[in-house]
Amino acid sequence: MAARAQVYYVVKILIVKLGAIGDVLRTTSLLPGLREKHPAAQIDWLTSSAASDLLEWNEYLGRVPTWEERDTIGTYDLVIGLEDEKDVCRFVSSVSARKIIGAYLDKGKIVYTPSAWFDMSIISRFDLEQANRLKKSNQKTYQQHMADLLDINVSPYVFKLTPEELEYGRKVVRDLGVSKTDRVIGVNTGAGRRWPQKSWGIEQTIDLVNKVKKELGAVSLILGGIDERARNATIVKETGMPDAGVHSLREFAAIIGRCRGLISSDSLAMHFGIALGKRLVVLFGPTSAAEIELYGLGKKFCAPLDCLVCYKKGCELKPDCMDSLPMDEVFQAVKQELAG
Repeated sequence: MAARAQVYYVVKILIVKLGAIGDVLRTTSLLPGLREKHPAAQIDWLTSSAASDLLEWNEYLGRVPTWEERDTIGTYDLVIGLEDEKDVCRFVSSVSARKIIGAYLDKGKIVYTPSAWFDMSIISRFDLEQANRLKKSNQKTYQQHMADLLDINVSPYVFKLTPEELEYGRKVVRDLGVSKTDRVIGVNTGAGRRWPQKSWGIEQTIDLVNKVKKELGAVSLILGGIDERARNATIVKETGMPDAGVHSLREFAAIIGRCRGLISSDSLAMHFGIALGKRLVVLFGPTSAAEIELYGLGKKFCAPLDCLVCYKKGCELKPDCMDSLPMDEVFQAVKQELAG
């Protein structure tokens, strides 16, 4: 007797994750686990216009409407709300869905599915002081928290560059005078305007780049966005290393793709490095190192201070947590992780 073919019910899933851009990228790690749990799932993703490019060409996704297109959202079996802003939670509650997991609005109040992740957030059922203590003591990665929330397995990021984007990265690096035989290490120690406290010092970065050049003979490609232009110009001037310039999101990823490894703060560059499987040395201070899953790709560095994981955007300590990271120890990690 012939075996009966297995029939799967098509589950319609909507992920609501708008920002920040790096957080959207790491949330792609949920997609393989959701597909494994629901093999015939149709997975759509509501995101911001700023982050939507990251989700292009994603094999797991159907529609990727932006927040401005939210009125086109239909009916779903499952809505996963991963934002804690009231307007977004109100929208999540308004979607016609059989089930909601995550954050949503109930009787005008933001609530959430029981979750250690949301217990550490601004919408925590505890007071903010206790939420901050939980965040500081947390030892689980974001991916582990999401796996617990959704009852799925932990998976890598899902992000792939097109052949045209790969060629763009090759051309940019080639036009900077970097040869095929050069060992290229990406350096992105800034962290943008939103989180200036996550940046490593300019002087420490200059000293590190010069040491990498002198002792490892590697080319340091100085990376960053619009907000890092001034600091990067100083680093380039003092080291003679090439400035990669400012590019679109996916072009920026393509340039990181040309690097053998990456030295980075907790930033979008770090997330692209993880997504592209690069060797990494990552510098942490006010944000949680435990929350970041490196998938065995490298080393995390934190200063030995009790006030770490404060999530403050300014600090009165001199030196602060990032400036307390010793350059020589960071260099030894670079030598171990990236020089091979």
